[in-house]
Amino acid sequence: QRSALDKDLEWEMSLVKDTVTPGHPKYNEKAARAKRREKIDDVASDGRLKQVTSHEVAKAAGVSRAAVSRTFTPDASISDSMRKKVMAAANQLGYRPNAIARSLITRRSYVIGLIMADWENPFYTALLRGFSERLQSRGYELMLLTSSTQSDVDSVVRRLRQYQVAGIIFVSTCPSPQVAAECEKANMRNVIINREANDLPIKCVVVDHQRIGEDIGKAVIASGYKQVALLRGNPNIDSGIVRTDAIQKTIENSGVNRIIANKSGVMGYNAGRAAVWELMQRDDKPDVIICSSDLTAMGVLDGARIDLGISVPRKLGIMGFGDAPLAQLASYELSTVRLPIETLIDAAVATVLAPADDDRRGVFNAELIFRSTLRKQRS
Repeated sequence: QRSALDKDLEWEMSLVKDTVTPGHPKYNEKAARAKRREKIDDVASDGRLKQVTSHEVAKAAGVSRAAVSRTFTPDASISDSMRKKVMAAANQLGYRPNAIARSLITRRSYVIGLIMADWENPFYTALLRGFSERLQSRGYELMLLTSSTQSDVDSVVRRLRQYQVAGIIFVSTCPSPQVAAECEKANMRNVIINREANDLPIKCVVVDHQRIGEDIGKAVIASGYKQVALLRGNPNIDSGIVRTDAIQKTIENSGVNRIIANKSGVMGYNAGRAAVWELMQRDDKPDVIICSSDLTAMGVLDGARIDLGISVPRKLGIMGFGDAPLAQLASYELSTVRLPIETLIDAAVATVLAPADDDRRGVFNAELIFRSTLRKQRS
């Protein structure tokens, strides 16, 4: 036998449906919006009415229910005094709005999806915390999912769409053209950080990898190194391709320096430590190794000093990428590239929350950081 509470819930939901469904004889857009505001906060996630409703909060605070709704709606227009009054009443009564019910009825979510593939690189884990903090300050929640292959990425994107996320931020990965087109058709705002989007209908926030590649090449030349080895991870990432090509051209155009090795698929501490051992067995040994991540460079550094007894930076120069916190420790003092992480995060958040027709694109400069793993540059 159904309880009185169940019957009340059925009545509440039917009233909402009657009022907000287009085509219903009683449908009225103004009334629909009003009814949404009145009802969405009163239905609990377990399908039962809450003990404390927005109506009770409004009565206790001496304000309208619309004021209660605006108080708990991100970016809604409401005065500070009104917000404080509503929050005081809500806290006293123990009221909390139901975000799931709100999104189901209003068809608007305050959730941003974040898809990340590379957990080896400390740069990306630093991004995660920054995105979480920025989005929470704007009234949004972050939903993190991981992927390892292209099919995984597309599957994850489709899963996120089931949650009606407001947008997706891609870190170290991107969707297929088909899935990107599906998102565009659905007016979903997506952003790729620190890699180009090619011809995909997705906004991107990137570092100027052409410029930083040229700067790296010039720094190596100015430090007096001649034999250059390049170590990078995924060879198919556009940003890495652009940066590597810029380094190569700068080195080769010098007429004196040359690239003696360009190895891909080398990512992480252990891979870097193994790579330096292999490189130093060659007849044409490198005198400087440029890595696509700090973690790889730290492996190279330990491999050179501990395993091979090579003097760094006199006999072998080493450069990383990312300026991870570990790179700054006295045991490493790694020369590297500092990425504008805070700027990239702010730009990505602003882009993913911008209107769908906003065509902004952020390109930012990175900075070379010279520590003890490169010889001093000659004047």
